[in-house]
Amino acid sequence: MTGPALSTRGALELEDIDFSYAARLNGGNGALFNGTLYKDFSLRIEQGSIVTIMGASGAGKSTLGRIMAGIVIPQRGIVRRSPEFTQPSDLVYVDQHPMNGVFPWQTVLENVRYPLQKLGWEGRERRDRICYLMNLFRLSALSDVYPAQLSGGELQRLALARCLSWKPKLVILDEPFSALDGKVKAEITSALHELALNDRMTLVLITHNVSDALALGMRCIIIARRPVQVMSDLDFHLGFPRQENTPDYDAMQQALINGIRDGLV
Repeated sequence: MTGPALSTRGALELEDIDFSYAARLNGGNGALFNGTLYKDFSLRIEQGSIVTIMGASGAGKSTLGRIMAGIVIPQRGIVRRSPEFTQPSDLVYVDQHPMNGVFPWQTVLENVRYPLQKLGWEGRERRDRICYLMNLFRLSALSDVYPAQLSGGELQRLALARCLSWKPKLVILDEPFSALDGKVKAEITSALHELALNDRMTLVLITHNVSDALALGMRCIIIARRPVQVMSDLDFHLGFPRQENTPDYDAMQQALINGIRDGLV
């Protein structure tokens, strides 16, 4: 359930969350089994932070993202959001499938422009925002192309540009880099970091990939086990872009690996 608004500087808080799912045993022909995924789970995300949620496949990361976004309702507990979140558009959830975040019947340019039109952005402000995003996500040369004609990396860049166009205050990204190569991933990471800083956006990145977490995160929360627990909660204070093959980067990487390993023991 949604509780009272958060106090100052908190973007999102989960308090004593319980969530269970039901599944059929024996290939769907057996008895109904209730599996507890979250029990008395609490977490707080500060405004303006870039937080990564890490864990192995099946650890409950996507469910946690959907609970944060209000897509999945826990059986017990409270979800609090900042009192600054006054409109539904203040919170955006982007799932693992970029085609879900675009209109296939609109061109790249029309997709980026449409949310701004619906939200009443007008004149020069709208044109400047569209131009900025098209350049930032390397989409300018694809203005008249339809989503079905894009590569996987181009489609992912479009989905992000569209969903971030109106400057949402909290953005939850579920495995946004899973199908991308290194060069495209680096471009999107750089764009996301720039938007998070310029738009004062709170960004939650859900991933199982250590390099993705290291590239973007200011804080990394590692979850594991059933019921889900926070195994590690790490703060990273390196600047951007992150420089690999340095002692500080190596220390960050080792801390993440240790946290993930602890969750598998």
